[in-house]
Amino acid sequence: MSSMTIAKTRDNLSAIVSSIERGDIAEHLIKNRDRVVAKIVPNEVVEVDGRRIGVAKDDPAFQIDDELFDELDDYVAEAFGL
Repeated sequence: MSSMTIAKTRDNLSAIVSSIERGDIAEHLIKNRDRVVAKIVPNEVVEVDGRRIGVAKDDPAFQIDDELFDELDDYVAEAFGL
């Protein structure tokens, strides 16, 4: 764990994030007048099966069932007279 003031954290943010990504530190505390006001921690990696879309591709809440696409294929084909 590391900790710095807001200003020092801002000035060293790239190095702090790199250290967290490498696993050198587990978290970084941001202080304002010796009081912890925020914490930087690694993001949890979630493994999800299935198709994911757009900006929500890493969010398991937006997992799409493959059977939905089978139904849409028939709908689109019918709409275009195929």
